[in-house]
Amino acid sequence: MRLVHVFFFVLMAFVLAVLGNLYLANHELLVREVMVFGESIKLQSLILLTFLLGFFLNVLYTGIMEAVRLIKGLNASADSRLVKRISERMQDARDLTAHGLYREAREVLERVLEQRPEHVPAQLLLGDILLKTGDAEGAVKRYEALCLQEPGQIEARYQLAEALMATRHADSAISILTKLASEHPKQALRAWRRLRALQTEAQNWEEALEAHKKLQAQFAIELTQGERSQGAALGYQVGMARVEADQFKEAAQVFQQVLKEDPEFVPAYLSLGRCMILQDQEAQGLEIWLEGFRKTGEGTFLQEIEDYFIQLGRPEDGLALLRKVAATSKHATTAKFFLGKMLYRLEILDEALDLFQEVRSQVVYSPILFFFMAKIHSRRGRLDAALNEYRQLLRNLGVLKLRFECSVCGHRTQDYADRCDTCGSWNSSHFLFKESDLPEGPVRGAETGSWLAMM
Repeated sequence: MRLVHVFFFVLMAFVLAVLGNLYLANHELLVREVMVFGESIKLQSLILLTFLLGFFLNVLYTGIMEAVRLIKGLNASADSRLVKRISERMQDARDLTAHGLYREAREVLERVLEQRPEHVPAQLLLGDILLKTGDAEGAVKRYEALCLQEPGQIEARYQLAEALMATRHADSAISILTKLASEHPKQALRAWRRLRALQTEAQNWEEALEAHKKLQAQFAIELTQGERSQGAALGYQVGMARVEADQFKEAAQVFQQVLKEDPEFVPAYLSLGRCMILQDQEAQGLEIWLEGFRKTGEGTFLQEIEDYFIQLGRPEDGLALLRKVAATSKHATTAKFFLGKMLYRLEILDEALDLFQEVRSQVVYSPILFFFMAKIHSRRGRLDAALNEYRQLLRNLGVLKLRFECSVCGHRTQDYADRCDTCGSWNSSHFLFKESDLPEGPVRGAETGSWLAMM
């Protein structure tokens, strides 16, 4: 017999002895009768009944609690098994969706929703599948029901906006995203980005710019450099809308603001200069174009000056200005080229040729430069020199090189390849007999400055 058993028996004997002693010492008291609910009953019987009642109640309570725990355990076990099955089916549905098997994925999700109609991830994924399979209306209904079921479900509202866009209800989508951004300002990065994109697609430039400003104000750290630069582009489009409405003064103010944000935004310089000229402020407009050229070195400003003076019938003023720029600008090579081009256009060929020859020693690639020089030599009857410039032009363009194209991915190479380096396809390299990538039109189109028609 174990020591613990011996100790238990000894303890029980001691307790019984104590109880027996108490009973014998108080026998006269215990056999006295007391009144309970009008009935006479011995005190010892009352104590025994009280003990038995307490024991019964304790056993009853313990039994009930154990039964409750057992039922909860069974339910939890069933729930965990169901959750595991649903989790496995959800993963199957995601895998099927990733492989483009939308019908099979939809069947899996519908079985999940039969067991758990309130399962949010299944409803979201099913709505996405409906969108991908072209049932945008069905996706809208699915997301609307989910939004009613789970008003705080942000992802469902985003998806509803996408579905509404697919059904060409852009205004409703914009309304949902705007409300999302106002209700959840700290989580509105995605909403403002989408709003900016939607307003840009709809060419609502002021609204798109406002969305961009919200992004800059609230989520400056999260924005990429490319996103930040969109502000200047959207501001420029707002200015162009003012121009189309003949609000040149207001447009000029917008373009000035754009240039404060991005001092090298070429279209803003061009449009600001035009706005000034259209307000009879020619000197200021020309100075803005020159400032743009000084800042960026872009030849389009000099082309704008050339077209402007020629179309007004004042080529001598244009030549004088371009000569000044060529003599003083740090972008002298570009300035001399455009001066030479204007001289060529005005049939001042010898001076143009001198400038082109000076520029030629400073550039690596410029087919149009060799074209102009070849034309000048041809007009002067120097055919050998003209042919030499045409040869140089062809070398610059690279049109005499053989071209092979992959029939699978379109990658082009100069040499035949048994296997495409880009897509890995075999026997896909074919010789291009016709150089379809060459420009078919003239080197320069009609010189009609449409903005001048506003004057």
